[in-house]
Amino acid sequence: MASHGTDQTIVQRLLAAKNEKDSRAALIASGFIVLFQFTLFLLVGVLLFVFSQHTPLLSAGQRLDAILPTFLVREMPTGLAGILLASILAVAMSNASGSLNSLAASTVLDFPRLSGHQTNPAKFLRLSRRITLVWGAVLICFGLISWGPLLEAGLTVASMPFGSLLGLFLLGTLDRKAAATGAAIGMFAGLAAILSVWRFHTNCIYVVCPHRLCC
Repeated sequence: MASHGTDQTIVQRLLAAKNEKDSRAALIASGFIVLFQFTLFLLVGVLLFVFSQHTPLLSAGQRLDAILPTFLVREMPTGLAGILLASILAVAMSNASGSLNSLAASTVLDFPRLSGHQTNPAKFLRLSRRITLVWGAVLICFGLISWGPLLEAGLTVASMPFGSLLGLFLLGTLDRKAAATGAAIGMFAGLAAILSVWRFHTNCIYVVCPHRLCC
């Protein structure tokens, strides 16, 4: 619900539909497509795991994230390997462009002081481009940090704000008396609680007791 209902990257695509009916159809279809996509990814991972049991792909100390590109370079035919690598880069560029556009749009539109209530389309476009460059530099800095396995890192970073964001949208939708200040306080309080739980959980050593789980 959070990723498909509140994520700016998805919402901006839904708003580009011709009408509300097409937007709803796209949203429902996206859910089924994502389910099929993740099933396919998991199947590829299982197949690579089985293949690596018979033909080791990684050397000692090499990251597990390198198993797919290593398989493409070593085992796939030259032409097909190039097509698959180009496909991976194309998907990465598509996601990156959508994320950068969403970050820039949210920054410019949600902070009127930054835009100065700008009404000139040309100046507004130049400001948006500069904000896009700033966010691009920020994301590059985040990419240089070692987060561990890429899949786990991506899901962890995405899941942290999604709960608070979904709660904010549900509050605004279901409670007409909700005010902006209270909603913002609740969202940041929820985010702080999630970060605290995540931090506490990662520093715990769990011991199975006869009647309970001790930490």
